[in-house]
Amino acid sequence: MTYIGLDDIKDGICHTLSIFVEKDAALLDLEVDERALTHQIACYLKEPFSDWDVDCEYNRRGYGTKETSSGPKRPDIIVHHRNKHENRLIIEAKKNGNNTDDDDKKLKEFTKKSGKYGYDFGILLIIPGKNMPFTLRWYNDGKYIFEEHWPIGN
Repeated sequence: MTYIGLDDIKDGICHTLSIFVEKDAALLDLEVDERALTHQIACYLKEPFSDWDVDCEYNRRGYGTKETSSGPKRPDIIVHHRNKHENRLIIEAKKNGNNTDDDDKKLKEFTKKSGKYGYDFGILLIIPGKNMPFTLRWYNDGKYIFEEHWPIGN
C-alpha cells in the first residue's frame, strides 16, 4: 500500500486543477452540470494518483452499496483501492452558489476514522463561476480542518 499524505494530496489537487483550467476552462464558461465537471477533474486526477483507482459516482463497498445514516450515497470522486479498505480521498463538488450542507455532513461521515469508510481526507470543492477562485474545504477524521482558495490562472 502506498501512503498519500496531505502534502501529496494538495500537490496532486493543484496539478489536477491546473490541467483542468488549462484544458477545460470553457466548461466553466458554459456553466455545464457538476457531473460533467467532476468527470473531467477525475480524469486528470489519475495522473498524480497513478497507483490508486480514481472513480466518479462510486457507490460500492465491496459487494454492497455505500450507506450513511441518511441512506445510500455516491461520492462525486474518490481515490481508493477497489475492494480493499484503502480509502484516501473523497471529493464532493458543488458549483458556486449551490447549498453545501449535505456535502459537509457526507464528508464528515466518510472521513471519520472510526466510521465505515475512514477516508484519510475529504475535500468540498466549490467550482467557481467565471474568473473566480476554486474553494477547497478540507476534512479529516470527521471534522472540517481548513479552507483554501485556488485562483484560476494559477
